[in-house]
This record gives sequence, structure tokens and C-alpha cells, in this order.
Amino acid sequence: MSPQQIIKAQARAALKGNYVKAAFAFIIALLPIYIIEGAEAVIIYGISEFIANEKTAGIITNIAVYAVVILITVFLSPIANGFIRMFYNNGLFGKAQLSDLFYYFEKGKYKQALSLNLSFALRMLLPSALAFLPLISFIVIAMTIGGDFMSGVLYLDVYFVLTVLSSIIAVLYSLRYFTVFTIRVENENIPNNELFKLSKDIMMYQTGSAVRLVFSYTPWMLLCLTVLPMLYVVPYMTQGLCIGAKWMTRAAYERR
Repeated sequence: MSPQQIIKAQARAALKGNYVKAAFAFIIALLPIYIIEGAEAVIIYGISEFIANEKTAGIITNIAVYAVVILITVFLSPIANGFIRMFYNNGLFGKAQLSDLFYYFEKGKYKQALSLNLSFALRMLLPSALAFLPLISFIVIAMTIGGDFMSGVLYLDVYFVLTVLSSIIAVLYSLRYFTVFTIRVENENIPNNELFKLSKDIMMYQTGSAVRLVFSYTPWMLLCLTVLPMLYVVPYMTQGLCIGAKWMTRAAYERR
């Protein structure tokens, strides 16, 4: 068996008897999306009621919606840290705790989780912008051309290819921080800068392993296009990635 197959087998073993709880955790972790959708509906309805001019209402609505999306995403992001914590601990102890989802909302831990998430986002901001620059440039050019081009097959094909390539580049860059959130679970007192440096040191020798593990889930990720399989795939993939991060971290420590 390849290392990826072994990790997946361990993920299935860790989730055995916990699939329902894991799927429920995924549904709960989507809470920010539910809140965002509700907030968008309220904003759109409220502005349309008080502002008659459609153009002005549209501009204000877009600004308000983007602001709300960013704020809710940022301030509720620690639930993602809790999601990772739940699966990481399940891989270690074989017991999934739904309470871990809100672990970082406890006093003293929320600020720490929020700080880590913002540090990660800032580190990924420029690389992600560069990765998606070809896609953004293509969209701008297409809008300039206008006409039937944007609704044509060529536009859709190029748009799809550039989106996939840009996403892959962004994911590959992010792998240098692959162990950041799992290391935090076991070491809560490490400063953010040291945590990111430690992850880069670990991944210096493990990037290839992380790439093979992440992309070994490609067929499973394609299943998610039909939405419902996400209830199985996301917990399964998260569990596998957490176990993979654990072994990569320990391999790096042993190398030292």
C-alpha cells in the first residue's frame, strides 16, 4: 500500500462509527454560510424598501453585502479551527467530540484562533492574487470585448481551465502551511510567526507527500459536484488530511 492508501485506511478506521457525527459536524460548520445567506436576504429586502432608485440601491446593496460577507466570514472563522481540531483529535484518540467545533469560541481562545486565521489569510493574499491574475485578466478582456463572446463556448472553456489552474497553484502554495492548524491543536502557546516558520520547515521535506495526498482525493472531490456526497467526502477528506499532517509533523521531528 502507498502512504496515501495507508492514511486513507486510517481515516476510515478513525471515522468508523462516527460518520453520522462527522457529517453533522460538517453541517454545523456551514453555519457562517447560513448566516450570510440570511443577512444578504435582509439587506437586499431592506435597501429595496427604502431606496427607490435601482442603480443607487444596487451599488449600496453590493457594498453592504460584501462588507457583511467579509465580517461574518472573519468573525465566525474559528469554527473552521474547531472543525479541524475535532478531526485531528479523532485521529489521535478515536473519539469525535462535537464540542470541539466551538472550542475556540471560549474565553481567551477566540482571539488566538482569529489571529491565526488572519495571519494565514494575509500570507495567502498576495500569492492567491498572483495565482488568479490570469483568470482576472481574461475576465477583464472578455468584458472589454463584450458581445456574444462572454456567453460563447470558448469563453466558458477558457474560464473553466484558468479557474482550475489558478486554484491548483493557490493550493500548492498553501501547502507550506499544511501543518499550521494541526500543530496549533497540540501546541496552543506557540506564537503565530514561529508556528508558520515551523510549518514551512516541516513541509520543506514533505511537500511532495502532501501534494500526492491532497490530489489523491480528486475523484472524491469531483463527486462533491453533485452536492449530497459532500456529507461523506468532506469528513473523510478532512480526517485523512489531519492524519497526514500528524505523520508529516512527526517524520520531520524524527529527522531532526
